[in-house]
This record gives sequence, C-alpha cells and structure tokens, in this order.
Amino acid sequence: MNGLAKLLGVKEFNQWQIHWLPDDPVMILSVLGLVIPLALWFFWTSLNRVSSRIRKLLLFSLRLGTFALLLLILFKPELEFRKSQSLKNSIAVLIDNSKSLSIKTKIVGDETSRIDLIKNTLEAKAPYLENLGKVFNVDYYFFSDEINKVGAGAVKNGYRPHRPYTDLTLVFDELAAQYQGKSLQGVFLFSDGADLTEESGEISLNLAEQLKKLGSPVHAMQAGSNEGFKDLAIEAVSASDFGFVQQPIRISLTVFSSSLGNRNIPLVLKEGDRILVSKIVEVREDTKRLEVELEFTPTNVGKKIYTLSLPKFAGEFIHTNNEREIDINVVRDRIRVLHLNGRPSWDSRYLREVLAHNPKVDLLSFFILRNLGDDVEAPVSELSLIPFPSNLLFDDYLSSFDLVVFQNFKYDPFIDKKYLDNIRKYVRNGGAFLMIGGDISFQGGGYSQTPIEEILPVSFRDNSKPFQDDAFQPVLNEEFSRHPILRLEKDLKLNKNAWQSLPPLQGINMGLLPDKNAHVLAWYANGKELPLLVTGSFGKGRTALLATDSVWNWNFRSVGGGGSGRYFQKFWNNVIDWLIAEPETRRLQLESDKERYREGEQALIKLKLLQKNYQPAVGVAAKLILKPILVKPEKKTVYDLKTDEQGEAVFPFLPDGQGFYTAQIQAGLEAESLTEEIMFSVLRDTAEFEKPLVNDTLLKKISEITGGEHHLLTGEDDLSVYKFPNPDVQVKSYSRSFSLWDNWWAYGLVMGLLVMDWYLRRKSGLS
Repeated sequence: MNGLAKLLGVKEFNQWQIHWLPDDPVMILSVLGLVIPLALWFFWTSLNRVSSRIRKLLLFSLRLGTFALLLLILFKPELEFRKSQSLKNSIAVLIDNSKSLSIKTKIVGDETSRIDLIKNTLEAKAPYLENLGKVFNVDYYFFSDEINKVGAGAVKNGYRPHRPYTDLTLVFDELAAQYQGKSLQGVFLFSDGADLTEESGEISLNLAEQLKKLGSPVHAMQAGSNEGFKDLAIEAVSASDFGFVQQPIRISLTVFSSSLGNRNIPLVLKEGDRILVSKIVEVREDTKRLEVELEFTPTNVGKKIYTLSLPKFAGEFIHTNNEREIDINVVRDRIRVLHLNGRPSWDSRYLREVLAHNPKVDLLSFFILRNLGDDVEAPVSELSLIPFPSNLLFDDYLSSFDLVVFQNFKYDPFIDKKYLDNIRKYVRNGGAFLMIGGDISFQGGGYSQTPIEEILPVSFRDNSKPFQDDAFQPVLNEEFSRHPILRLEKDLKLNKNAWQSLPPLQGINMGLLPDKNAHVLAWYANGKELPLLVTGSFGKGRTALLATDSVWNWNFRSVGGGGSGRYFQKFWNNVIDWLIAEPETRRLQLESDKERYREGEQALIKLKLLQKNYQPAVGVAAKLILKPILVKPEKKTVYDLKTDEQGEAVFPFLPDGQGFYTAQIQAGLEAESLTEEIMFSVLRDTAEFEKPLVNDTLLKKISEITGGEHHLLTGEDDLSVYKFPNPDVQVKSYSRSFSLWDNWWAYGLVMGLLVMDWYLRRKSGLS
C-alpha cells in the first residue's frame, strides 16, 4: 500500500481504508455468497466444448475477472488515505471571579476570604497542575456572568473578585461549545456557588441540560462555608420606578439575618437627611428572612433618591448590604387645571370638553351664570350658582394647580383684587396662566394696571372699544413656524396647509400691545397688526393669551363641513403642553441615553438647544457640569461643548463609579441664560452581596449530575486524588479519497478483458 500511496502522490498519509456504497458489510457478503457460486458454475459449464485445458482455464479466468470488476463497479468502492495524529486530552480549570468571593468565611476557626482559599489552593498545587499539563491540555478560565480563557500565570497576577454576578448556565453552555468535537476529560470548578439565577436547594433544568451536554465530570471545589456566617442585609427591594405626588408609594423588601440572635432592629427610609419612615424589625435566630413593607407619600415632583438602611453590627462578615439606595421618579398623576368662565359660550363649552376628555387633565371648572348687569332680584353675593370659593382657590390651594385659565372672565366682584397678586406670585414661582379673549376679558374685565397685566406678555392700551366683532383668518408668524403650539402637523409644509384649512374666526380683542420680549405667534390680518396669540414668561412660569373667543369654530364648522375636529384638540393640547413646560417644549433639552448604567458602562449625555423661535441654535457654547450626588466632599467636573448644525451636542463619558449623578447644562443664548438638569444612576454591581451565602447544595448537585466529586476547600487540599483516564486521543486531522470505479482505467480494464475474451472464444470456435 505504501507503493500505491507513492504512485498516487499521497505518501504523507499514514492510514488507508476502502469504503463501499452499501454501508452494511453483511449485505455485501450475502450478495457475493449467492452470486459468485452461480457465476462460477455458469462460466465453467459454458466452456465444455473447449478441448484445450489451458485455453479453457484462460477463458474462465477472463470471464471471472470481468465479472469481478463489474461487481466492484457496482459497489462503487472508494480508497481513503488518512493522516491521524495523537493529541492530548483536555482538562478545564474554572475559577470564579465574581464579587461574592471577597466575602469572609470561617475555616477551621480562622477567618479568611473565599478568594484567598482559591488562590492558596491553586498556588500550593501549582506543581501538580504543571505535571498534569505534561499529559493533558490544562486550560484555565475566569468565569462569572461570562467566561474568559486565561494563562496559568493569571491566577497569581490578575485574579480578583470584580465581576457583578455568576451565571453557571451561561458558563457551561459556552464551555460545551468550546470543547465540541474535542475530548474534555474533566473540569475543576472553584466557586462559592453564589449563582443568583439558581434557586437555593434546586438546580434549573437549563443548567442540568448544559451539564449533561458537556459530558465530563465536574469536580466542585467549594470556597467557603456558611458556618458561623454573621450578617444583616437588605436582601431584595421591590418598588415602582415612578410614583405620583401626594399619593402613597409602597416599598417591599426582604431583610436577611444570620447568627445575630434575637433582636429588634430599626429599619429607616430617608430622603437625604430627612427620615420618612422608621419601622422596627423583629429578627429571630430561627428565622433568616423577613418580609417588610413600608409606605410613604411624596410631597413634590421630580426624581428622588431614597435610602433604606439597617444598623451595622460588629462582627458582620459584610457591611455593604446593610444599605440600599433607590430612585423613584415622582410625577403628577394628572395636570390640574383651574378653569374660570365669565359666561356660558360655545368657546368655553368646546374647550371644557377638550380638557375634560384629556386623560392627563384633572379639571376644576367654574361657570358664572349670572352677571351684575342681569336684572335679577338677588344680592350680589348670590350672582353665581354657588358661592365662589375665592379664598380657597387663590390662597389655600392655588399652588396645587398646574395651570390657571381665565376665559372671558371679569374677576370683579367674584374675586377680591388682592388675590390677583397671589396669581402673580404663583406664576413667578413656576405656575402657568392663560387668558382667553372676549368682551369681558383683558381691559373689558378690568385687568388694566393689575398684577394680571404685569404677568401677561402684552400691555393694555386705553381703547373705548376693546372688542371688535369681525370675521378674519389668522396669519401665522413665519418666524415662529417651528413653535410647539403651532405644530398641528410635524411636517412644516403640511402644517402650513393645516392652518390654511381652518375656518375663519369671529371677534378680536383690541388695544393689546406686545411686550418687547413677547412672542407673537399669530396676528389678526384685516389690515391691522393686532396680536392674536402671544406667549411669554414671568419669573419661572409661562403665560399666554388668545385674543378671541371663537376658536370653537375650528371644531364646530370643521365637523359640520364633514371634516374633523382633531386640529382644534391638537391646538389646545399644544397650548397646555407648552404652558406647563413639558420637556419637548423646552428650548434647552437634556437627556441621557439611559436612566441606569452598570459599573464600567459608558454614559451618553445629549443636549438640544433652540432659539426663541425654536430654530436650531447653531455653534453655541455650553457648559456641561457632571456631579455625583451624596458624595462628600462635593466633586464636580466641567466640560465645554458646542452645538452642531442641528443645535445638538453629544458627550460620552465613563462615570467614576457607582452612585447617583446629576448632569447640568448651562448655555447663554440671545441675552438669556438657560439651565437644564437631569439625574441618572450607576448601579452597584453588588447583587451577590444581597444574598451572600455559599450555595453548597448547588455545587454538590453539579458534581452529582456529572459524576464528579464535591470538596470543601480548607487550604490543605490534595488535588492529586482526582484521576483522569486516557491522556491522549487519536484525532483525524485530514484525509483524501480516490474513486476505484468511475475512472477511465476501471472501464478500460473491463473493455480489455471483454475484447480478449471475445478473441479467444472466436479462436476456439465458440460463438
């Protein structure tokens, strides 16, 4: 065969084998055992007329050879040359590097960390592992929520407990994939078994499946024990990511206690330095876990940080789990709107419907049904359907409203003039105010030279006819085409068409002069430049006015003409959103790509800056101030940014560590200073500290399922007792096949034999 290999040019191969078409050799032998005797008998008897014995034998041999060749072709034989080599089998050493390995444990009365147990064992048994590596491939891996192959020296130089948690199902899945088609003779698993994905006392079906797929014994080297483990921990916290202001928020948590005896322990919930809730938890020696519920009511909106804490006792193996910080975004459940109507009208009716049907709005609306000019026999105090609660609305509860609307409302005699100053203070502190026109609004309502005129973005001129009943089509101010209030459609062209499609309005308030910093969004267009829709700011709040009481036409006439009233609803929703300063209506917008990051994860801060007309503010310098919260001394970092052609800027950075951070943007634009601030958090990857016990049950079951051994590390461990068979394995590295039937020489040989048979038969006088 060596000669044939040289002839075929495959002398580097060291093994060969013939393959037949039928894989079952029994079938081949059965066929040959039946056919060959019949063929031999037929060939020999057909040559009875040949007198020469030599010629008879020659003809018989030719026929037999031809027959044999045809049988070979029928079974399609292939000759395979292989080169195989002997390779070492593998042993995997898995070393846990999750954070729970830093927890202390008691071994033979002494305290040490779990990771030191593993380090000391591996360093002490390094000679054994080196000798094992002479006959096996010994592969080292660090694992936690991932698995990474490392060198033997990494244990001494780069081994530390820093990964957030352990996921053994993932680890063994990836390990099985790495050794697929290879011979893995065994696994050393150095771990405390603190896998939070596995229930205590059980092993998941997924993990069991991965272990069976691995097909190798796993020897579990347990690092640490629970004997004498002393700890008090907030093990788990369940709370909503958001809550509603002035509504109770419930927090559920589990308190874990070990080896602390019977104690009454205070559990405290704080916001900053202010204690919100304090509760006594009765810890008992025979009960390790207690379910506790706390409830509190937030008083103001915003993203809040709350701290849950338990006292720290001397002798605890770990203190970091005695305290937990959570963040809850406290929002208003609905927008509270106070709506005052001077008299019933179609405009007030349709606006009230929009407000009442908006699920985001909590509406309090008052209609004045009788006025001073009405001829009724009743005292002035009874000119409303019910006594008007001006002291409650504009003194006690004014700050609870997000928006105050005066719609064609004359305040006197229903509101004492002194309460108008309360409205001014309310807006200055961040409230929102809207005045809608009509004949008893603005000057007609007696608001000249009052705090209401001060907060509105217009001044009232002396005019004998403050209201004019004209039909007109409003004209939009092109400068403010991108203003959120005017955006009935997202596309600018479609938006312009939408405004042009609206029915005309009827009636305009005269004598209104826009302030210097006012934004006139729309004008009265019958030859007189009178402001129709104007916005402005006062202190921290926003104000707006609409100098007509006929916007209801956009709903009534549109629907009556077979159209839709959605633009009417969209307009008023836009007005409300802008007045209460929803985030998308702010000129400086700031956000992070996430609210919560993991340790070591890059954060991305995005800002968008708009001019007063809501066009992109291009090339404007801004300062980004990053500051950790609850860190003393206070530390902040300032970065200089500049907006691009879209008025945007992006800043990626890596937070210094776990905790809560604020990102503040300061930008000067058009003689105005804009500031916006957000908060985000970097989660502490200390989930394993919340459930710090060694899971010896899990490690024992892993060994049991795989046929391995379980061993508790003590620092004096003999790994040489673990034996691994078959130090090497034959591996086929590559091969080459040659067909023995579908080639020219096979068929040529058959034809040659047939021709010789025919010639000799003719010479012998046979047909």
